Amino acid sequence: MVVEWLSFVALVVYAYLTYLIAKDIYNPLVSFSIKQIKEEKKEELTHLGFTMVNKSKVEVEVFGKLLSKVNNELFEFKDGFYGDKKHWILQPFTEGFGHFYLKDLTNKYGVKLEDFVKNNKISSIDFDMQIKYRRVVVRNGRVYKKIAFGKWKITSPQNFVYNFDKNLFWLNV
Repeated sequence: MVVEWLSFVALVVYAYLTYLIAKDIYNPLVSFSIKQIKEEKKEELTHLGFTMVNKSKVEVEVFGKLLSKVNNELFEFKDGFYGDKKHWILQPFTEGFGHFYLKDLTNKYGVKLEDFVKNNKISSIDFDMQIKYRRVVVRNGRVYKKIAFGKWKITSPQNFVYNFDKNLFWLNV
């Protein structure tokens, strides 16, 4: 009788752990990275590549936000993929890629970061990149946000440094 109960308990525990593993794969999980893109014909290297990977078995909708605060001035993209205004749809286990120029960030007065840095003789800046994502269903080209899975997951802002004088880029740790 004891062996039967122990076997039953072991089976229940095994079933529950299997359920947790299966459930985890169907929860959305997206990671991203940024790297410097070197252009052969240009000396300035403010061109950065953005890569994101959907590591789950569900489609996800991803929004990105890129911003920099320099001398108490906020510089950000107002529209598009890096301004939290346009989304990417990533299929399960796929990678998306984009790129941007740091010099194109603008403040609320429309001043570009490149001009602000040159005028104030600033050699390096910090900037942050953050993404938010959630599970979606796409049918016939339309995006349906599933209410049960529609809660946004937001990554911690990743902080990076770019040195304009030396054209160097690195993760700020």
